Amino acid sequence: MTQRLILGFLLALTLAAAGLSAQQPTPTPLLDGRGLPLPFGVPPYFKPEVPLGNGPFKAAMSEMGGLSAHVVYAPADLTKLGARKLPVLIWANGSCLYAGNRYRQFLTEVASHGYLVIAGGPMGPVELEVGPQSNPAVRQGGAGAAARGAAGGRGDRGAAPTQAPPAPGAGRENAAADKRVTLDMLKEAVDWAVKQDADSASRFQHKLDLNHIVSMGHSCGGVLAIQLAEQENRINGLGVWFSGVGLTGGNADPSALQKVKGPVLIITGDETLDVGYPAGKRTFEAIAHLPVFYAWRDRLQHIGTFGARDGGDLGVLATNWLDWTTRNDATAAKMFKAAGCTLCKDPTWHVQKKKMD
Repeated sequence: MTQRLILGFLLALTLAAAGLSAQQPTPTPLLDGRGLPLPFGVPPYFKPEVPLGNGPFKAAMSEMGGLSAHVVYAPADLTKLGARKLPVLIWANGSCLYAGNRYRQFLTEVASHGYLVIAGGPMGPVELEVGPQSNPAVRQGGAGAAARGAAGGRGDRGAAPTQAPPAPGAGRENAAADKRVTLDMLKEAVDWAVKQDADSASRFQHKLDLNHIVSMGHSCGGVLAIQLAEQENRINGLGVWFSGVGLTGGNADPSALQKVKGPVLIITGDETLDVGYPAGKRTFEAIAHLPVFYAWRDRLQHIGTFGARDGGDLGVLATNWLDWTTRNDATAAKMFKAAGCTLCKDPTWHVQKKKMD
């Protein structure tokens, strides 16, 4: 353990000296002591209770009573909110990984802008926050071929990204057995948030905006996020990251998307680097009844920028999307609305929209 900490410290110093940016994963990443890639370098580690994030409400993460296996991200000092209420984000990890602290950089950034975030999975090992990540290989012929056969590659969090999520109805007992987040765990998170807002003993009493409960997830977690939005009436927004209908084979029927409510965000990498590209495109094409923003970015890998400091570019994108769709923030809307939207004018992004402008 001492040697690993020393290695991490030296790598961090190397990055600082070189002035490297950690917004996008480097194509020639540093390697840890086991030879595993560190595409965002070695970010500094902070204890869970340390408030972080670029938003006006520095946020911390914790495990809280009443939840079976989840990590909660929220502003550390709720008194600073004033009359402002917290919209709720329910998050599912890539690979349906059973560790709610895995996306700490990204989810803390979101929470620091005034959101309650509940991630499936308990607090996992520290190295899951600052350790190695690898992009699943895309087979020759594009992402479509990879999506059909990526189970043999190692994914965004050390498991095959296109592995099907646990079957609906697999609750806490099954999740604990195979260490994967389930749909029932995400439904539990919604129930918990609703109870917290009404509970006089809760620090969140009357501080949550239950009119805006959004489901989001990455890769395998994106499949769960879609299923939650299809089955849970209290969900009124959906974010699908590097994922979509048919990614795992377990949600191949696009007709179920007709049950989804609220605005939909779909983000993927490009076809040569992201196994989720065809599923994201397929999901956009299948939705005709809702506002949908779909975009993919040149050279963006399946692992995205979630592991970069504050979630990198995707942290900025996510907070602007939520600020617009849950708070009607006109400045945040400029990133997505109208022909001249910020992402529309960026030549590295390729944007399609429905029922938005």
